[in-house]
Amino acid sequence: MDRAPTEIVRSNVRLTTQPCDAPPSTEAFQRLLEHMGSDEMLLFSTDYPHWQFDGDAALPEGLSRDLVRKIMIDNPRETYSRLGADQGAG
Repeated sequence: MDRAPTEIVRSNVRLTTQPCDAPPSTEAFQRLLEHMGSDEMLLFSTDYPHWQFDGDAALPEGLSRDLVRKIMIDNPRETYSRLGADQGAG
């Protein structure tokens, strides 16, 4: 192996937010991100079209604006580079 296993996981594994059994507090969620070693592993997802939903929040409460942007925009674009391919087109 040319890299540590944790580096391989961070570069190849993505986790999604739905269903999200979020930690009980914002501080616990921040500790979880620290343990993961990367906030770039999180992507937004939904449970649509299932009629049962775990509330009306699309994301856990207490996330910073920057982290929400990463989860909703930046991380998906980085993971699926073709999403940005049409930027600026027509």
